[in-house]
Amino acid sequence: MSRRSVESIGQTVASLPPREANLVKVPDLHPELAEALSREGVDRLYSHQLEAYERVRAGENVVVATATASGKSLCYKIPAFESSLESAASRALFLYPTKALAQDQLGKIRGFGLRGVQAGTYDGDTPQAMRAEVRRRSNVLLTNPDMLNVGILPNHDAWADFLRNLEVVAVDEAHVLRGVFGSHVAAVLRRLRRVAALHGGDPRFVLTSATIANPQELAETLTGLPFTLVDEDGASSGPRRVIFRNPPLLDKEKGERRSLLTEGALVFAELVRQGVRTIAFARTRKAAELIYRYAADRLGIEGAKKISPYRAGYTPKERRGIEGRLFRGELLGVVSTNALELGVDVGTLEAVVCCGYPGSVASIWQQWGRAGRSDTPSLAVYIPGRDSLDQFLFENPRRILGRRVEAARVTLENPYILGPHLLAAAHEAPLEADDEEYFGPAYRSVAKKMLGPGGLAASGERLIYVGGNRPARDISLRSASSETVLISDKDGELIGTAEATRAPGELHPGATYLHRGTAYEVEELDLRASRALARRVPNRYYTRPRVETDVEVLEEVEKRDLANGAALHWGRVRTTDAVTHYKKVQVADDREIGVFPLDLPDVVLETQAFWISLPPLPKDARPSFESFGGALHAGEHGLIGLLPLFAMCDRADIGGLSTPVHRQNGLPTVFVYDGYPGGVGISRRGYDEFEALARDTLGVITRCPCEKGCPACIQSPKCGNWNEPLSKPGAVSFLRYLLGQVDRYPTL
Repeated sequence: MSRRSVESIGQTVASLPPREANLVKVPDLHPELAEALSREGVDRLYSHQLEAYERVRAGENVVVATATASGKSLCYKIPAFESSLESAASRALFLYPTKALAQDQLGKIRGFGLRGVQAGTYDGDTPQAMRAEVRRRSNVLLTNPDMLNVGILPNHDAWADFLRNLEVVAVDEAHVLRGVFGSHVAAVLRRLRRVAALHGGDPRFVLTSATIANPQELAETLTGLPFTLVDEDGASSGPRRVIFRNPPLLDKEKGERRSLLTEGALVFAELVRQGVRTIAFARTRKAAELIYRYAADRLGIEGAKKISPYRAGYTPKERRGIEGRLFRGELLGVVSTNALELGVDVGTLEAVVCCGYPGSVASIWQQWGRAGRSDTPSLAVYIPGRDSLDQFLFENPRRILGRRVEAARVTLENPYILGPHLLAAAHEAPLEADDEEYFGPAYRSVAKKMLGPGGLAASGERLIYVGGNRPARDISLRSASSETVLISDKDGELIGTAEATRAPGELHPGATYLHRGTAYEVEELDLRASRALARRVPNRYYTRPRVETDVEVLEEVEKRDLANGAALHWGRVRTTDAVTHYKKVQVADDREIGVFPLDLPDVVLETQAFWISLPPLPKDARPSFESFGGALHAGEHGLIGLLPLFAMCDRADIGGLSTPVHRQNGLPTVFVYDGYPGGVGISRRGYDEFEALARDTLGVITRCPCEKGCPACIQSPKCGNWNEPLSKPGAVSFLRYLLGQVDRYPTL
């Protein structure tokens, strides 16, 4: 890559040196496997690959946490293939988060040419007529958590031989297993351990992960087993130039910047024009399509032939075609969602453009790692969006470059997640008292709640499932609630789904619903029937609901003192949301069209929260609601905006409330809560890291160049009060007061 191509993109913030490989001798393996590795060019192993192999062969469960392109898949393939070659009865199960990744790995496994390894995929794309054959023939099975949940575990009797001889379970890209999805997968993996034991199996687990703060803790929580951590990366990496590029300010007072999509398209097109093999990552499907369209317009007809968008929603054939063209060099650039962030092999790339914060620092490194594999130099570009977290990272590149990555959190104590899986487990085999070994300390209390018609019933010392269907089919692994609302058009065609708890705010009559870039207007919402009717409309407007929120403290679990008599609390809360109005806004210029009333039932959520209580206002103080309420409200928004950097979640996963006088304690109080029934550990992370969170939030607000507050500091696109009132100076004084930097009561 030429110096000119780098300098035309922006100012370099870091030049990362290459890292030499730590190579070791290949151990004594089955001759067929040793020969296959040699044909693949593997004459020596990275040190972490050998360590993982030796530990797995010694009977340990292993989690490997090393960089992208460090050959993590060999850490589980070599011991699994060795077992298959030593015994025809041996079985291995490889779990991938996506079907695309499983298909990519299937091709690589077959490329080894091992006669004793019969690999096959078993997922939603596997034809029904072939599924029994795949089950009989495959001693290495590739699937995903969804298919394991609905296709394998409920039918475990048919899989008895496979489960009895199951020796290795590999879970690839384990860092994506966090929050609600990770908590569901934890329950699925424990159900797998349970049914394997029923048939006499006792597999070892190998998890691979990008660099996160707690890989061993995550692996042990996901499976309920002890793990050994392998994180001394022995792979090489080429030199990497890192550039941070902020879209220019258009209006300093309002904090408005040029569109992230426009900026991303400009950089992507410039690199492609100079012949640099580039991938640009966007946060959403629509963003990926728009960046591609804008870049194609810049490159002209011939240049546009050298680029392509890539995202979920394309057919498997379309995705394989794009991957192949990129691998062969027929394409110079691809604009992708995180669908290509994971380990699908697309050949050697030279540059990665990260358009907006992808949800975690770990994901940024994962994306950047798609370029510059082995010893080749690469360019990594980060373009922030307008929101506070993106701008914070632009101002603090060391938070990325210092590799201080987040902790991934999962929980098996959420009854809304664990409960449905206990029904599925009871359907697989009656629950016993000692099943607490698999499902953790919440097992007994949650199982008790599932007793009743359609659920569990006691039969002696056991609990049996008495429902009439297969309960695994009712579990959505990506939702904390099994209740969903189906969205359809007037012809009855399904458009999409939404969680029932979020439906009043997202699918109220008059709401604009976007699906694959197409706009629909909701005409009817029937929560009892769990359906919404929508019609296609031109994409001219968007809507924002007005939500009145109440938070009731159910149980204070922990408390600690902050500065100046303030206190920090964590525990269980009940939130009640009433969607009272919605605002219709023109997309082109953000002009408000009107405000319309709504009459919808309240949404009640029991979850986890941390909350800050201030001491009572001084007796002689008479601050206005605009100033004091605006200070608390802006501080709440700021904390929520930066919490994803600590908790590996999305801003939409978090809710909040601020009030000058809370009805229970009579004090000024700010709540920040998990936006999922039962909670998934987000607010707990905020409680544990509160001082660091508050300091970083204060830095974002004070350094923002806007006059009164903007999306880069205190405004929130999800605010149920339409960002009213907000006080930027008030938020600064509030946070400084909590941190003990001043002793003057906020806004006084």
